[in-house]
Amino acid sequence: MLNKNLIGFSDKEEYLPKDFDEFNSIIRLRQMFLNLSNNILHSYCHFSKYEQKKLSSLSLQDAFIYKIKSMSPISYIKTHKYKNRSFKLCIKSTKIINNYLNANNKNSIVISNNHLLPLAKLISLCFTNNKMQVLIDKHLLFHEFVLKKIKKLHADKTVIDLGNAICIKTKDFVGLKIYTSWKDIIVNKPNIQDELESAIKSIKKGEYYQIYLAYPKNNDFKKQIPIYVDELKNKEYQIKAIPYSLRSIIKN
Repeated sequence: MLNKNLIGFSDKEEYLPKDFDEFNSIIRLRQMFLNLSNNILHSYCHFSKYEQKKLSSLSLQDAFIYKIKSMSPISYIKTHKYKNRSFKLCIKSTKIINNYLNANNKNSIVISNNHLLPLAKLISLCFTNNKMQVLIDKHLLFHEFVLKKIKKLHADKTVIDLGNAICIKTKDFVGLKIYTSWKDIIVNKPNIQDELESAIKSIKKGEYYQIYLAYPKNNDFKKQIPIYVDELKNKEYQIKAIPYSLRSIIKN
């Protein structure tokens, strides 16, 4: 059974979150995944804004097949044509790319150097247990999205990725800590206990007194929710659940 926190695709089967905010169609949900995957795969795979919009009308499997093809060399080189001594063969990427070409009935041979390493990494990512799939933890995708936005918004401050949280600091400011989690928040029954416990521990240790719990904005969760904790009543603190919009993905 697939982990409910993983989103993406396995062969033709797509695993995407249910409709929320303005992501109310399969096309927009695919566009969202291609955009968010950039933050994880950026070192070797990047879907441009044009590609995100264009490829969202295809299945996610076809979108990644398109990307592999677009990154492949236009003409395949043969060893006897390569006399440049600066060319250094990368055996690993050569094997990966040729195995992919052979599996797809391409009668070509690629002799690869490090320039094609991103392509080899993408092919390796896309194939697991003889099937094509890309599945990424949704909490990681949301965390990286929020981190990127915060770094851009607070370029004049120190932004630290703590793994399970994000910290914003300045010389004169103790710091703001942000816990991120991709949950479908229902205002009357918010499922935030795990993040709240981490926030309480952090405040008790005296590390931070201002903490935000960030979740994707949805049709029910549109405004900040102040959170009051009895066991912290004698401490100075601020905890808020914050709706974080992903709309910039489809509006740019």
